[in-house]
Amino acid sequence: MLQDFLDFAKEMALGGGNILKDNFGKLEQEQIELKGPHDFVTDVDKEVEALYAKMIKETFPDHGIIGEEGTSDNPDNEWVWVLDPLDGTKNYAFETPFFCTSICLLQNKEPVVAVIYEPITDNLYYATKGGGTFKGGDPIHVSKQSDLKSSMLLYCHAADPKAIREAEHYVVELKIASRDAARLRSAGCEMALVAKGVCEAYLMNKLPLWDLAAGALLVREAGGKATDFSGKDWQPGDGDIIVSNGTKIHEEILDIVKSSMGA
Repeated sequence: MLQDFLDFAKEMALGGGNILKDNFGKLEQEQIELKGPHDFVTDVDKEVEALYAKMIKETFPDHGIIGEEGTSDNPDNEWVWVLDPLDGTKNYAFETPFFCTSICLLQNKEPVVAVIYEPITDNLYYATKGGGTFKGGDPIHVSKQSDLKSSMLLYCHAADPKAIREAEHYVVELKIASRDAARLRSAGCEMALVAKGVCEAYLMNKLPLWDLAAGALLVREAGGKATDFSGKDWQPGDGDIIVSNGTKIHEEILDIVKSSMGA
């Protein structure tokens, strides 16, 4: 059953990715809006989410949907599709080619299928619960690096001032303790970098489900770990997340975050 859902999610992602690619670099300023401070949306985000919602309702009419751009239908269903039509909208709006479309299927609030597609590079990442993580047709795995000083870290934060200030406290300490800590502004793309072993960890605070669900499954199925900032296994509804390669650096990052936040 999960394979059928995965095939459908891939079809959606490739269709949405074509729209993103076709419109990249062609937006007029009036097509870019602010949903809130530092939070952008474009006409293309809305177009791709509408496509996904239409495909889901035609194929799986009983399934629920939670979408970043406002689509909400039966969110407490057994099966719920979590949609981020354009993950990295700010990059997209300002013609930075680092963005993706992200799709995750929840069963009873647990991620079981994930697809992340980067249309500019044509990188298609996917995972099913218990089935491993793949890029294209090839399995991928997290890195084996266990030395924090030699580890590359990534991070993000929500747009509100409290979340920004909170993140800046621990990021300073993480930069000092690691090879570096960078913010690339696309959660799905960045978690894919952890899943394939290019970077060792990614952490985010106060972000919504559509930013986190697909990437968490990708990293776990690639052999990594996903927790909240207390160290508890991440689950949908948790706004804070650390995904890593699962070595001892995970606990070291947790300790730095807790210490910098006064925990």
